[in-house]
Amino acid sequence: MKRPNIAITPSYTSDNFIRMRPAYLDAVWAAGGLPSFVSYTSDPDKLDQYAADFDAFLFAGGVDVDPKYYGEQVMFDSVTINAERDEFELALAERVIKSGKPVLGICRGIQLLNVALGGSLYQHIDGHSQSEKGNIRTQNVRLAAGTPLSDFADGAEHIQVNTFHHQAVKQVAPPLSAAAWSEDGICEAVYMQGHKFFVGVQWHPELFWQDDTAAEKLFRAFVAAVN
Repeated sequence: MKRPNIAITPSYTSDNFIRMRPAYLDAVWAAGGLPSFVSYTSDPDKLDQYAADFDAFLFAGGVDVDPKYYGEQVMFDSVTINAERDEFELALAERVIKSGKPVLGICRGIQLLNVALGGSLYQHIDGHSQSEKGNIRTQNVRLAAGTPLSDFADGAEHIQVNTFHHQAVKQVAPPLSAAAWSEDGICEAVYMQGHKFFVGVQWHPELFWQDDTAAEKLFRAFVAAVN
């Protein structure tokens, strides 16, 4: 059976090497997809080709979205920006959203998608970057009933997730709905009602899907939504 082609937007190093955990690739492959990192581009024809030829899109983690895209100036020294990535992902997101194809945003990805649709971000928050890395889950998240995240967790009201961020969704973009919150009230997940699959999570499920049913179901539903 042919695997769906899943595009993943990567991080670059300062000297333009792709710098990403293979966990993104492993999670998509295990869910039945054929994952590929895609290079940044401002070429409209290449962007159109990406949107047309890939079956689904994962907007991955990385540095901060430039606040200018939600009407603010940089207010904290902690804000780190990659202008080329912002321009690329926002242009790709516009095309992908119009296509109706499945979309998953992780960490920076949820923030980028929220901004692309007209929402805003907290430029800096404390208490959301755990010392334990990887698949250790230290944050309790409350799930909204009747949402995809709740379904993946078999109706559970709370799940434990990892947390490595200093920015987060502030104003949820009008097409989206909040699906999860941390104990201090920060939005931790969003989804788009009526879309075949459009989910963003602030945590990193690619690091713990192997021993967490809800995380595994998230990736499987993402890939399965292609069909």
